[in-house]
Amino acid sequence: MRTDFYFDPACPWSWITSRWLTEVAEVRDLEVRWRPFSLFIKNYVMTEPTDYYVGARQGIEFTHSLIRVIEAVRAELGDDPVGALYTEMGYRIHNNKNRDFTPHDILEAAGIDTKYAAAATDESWDEVITASMHDLFAITGEDIGVPSIVFERSEGFFGPVISPAPTGEAALALFDSMYTMAMTPGFWELKRGRTNPPMFADRP
Repeated sequence: MRTDFYFDPACPWSWITSRWLTEVAEVRDLEVRWRPFSLFIKNYVMTEPTDYYVGARQGIEFTHSLIRVIEAVRAELGDDPVGALYTEMGYRIHNNKNRDFTPHDILEAAGIDTKYAAAATDESWDEVITASMHDLFAITGEDIGVPSIVFERSEGFFGPVISPAPTGEAALALFDSMYTMAMTPGFWELKRGRTNPPMFADRP
């Protein structure tokens, strides 16, 4: 089953959900395609930034530059390296609370030619990123962010927002339930207040 996962490296909730999905993918034989979603484009270009995003601009501009690098790699090398790049970014930004790195560092750690670091300042990649976001909006509507999941290129939604991520049988049960809900005609929304902060699993 193809499962598209939309993420911005800035988002801790995306990072937690992505680790859950990678565990599920190994058991359910999922073809996970990591898709870009820029919180910078969504909250500074498409809409007026809220007070939160005014304060978060510097960090989100940084991860937007990383998404450009991801798309430059994808354009030449295909989808396969994207998961490794996101993994390197996620552990540094969220587990290690470290943004003191460059695109060159990430590419080198993932074993990818560092020439793609030049894409970080290349605005032409923003069109590709925006097109990816509109692919998601066509399925879910525009009033969403990340993490977002699309199943079989047809049905999906924002979420799940989880902390901590379930593991083992609980991880599989959550995925199966989400798939059932996504494929149920007329199912729109579930939500409740968050009680846990982002909680990150250790790097295996």
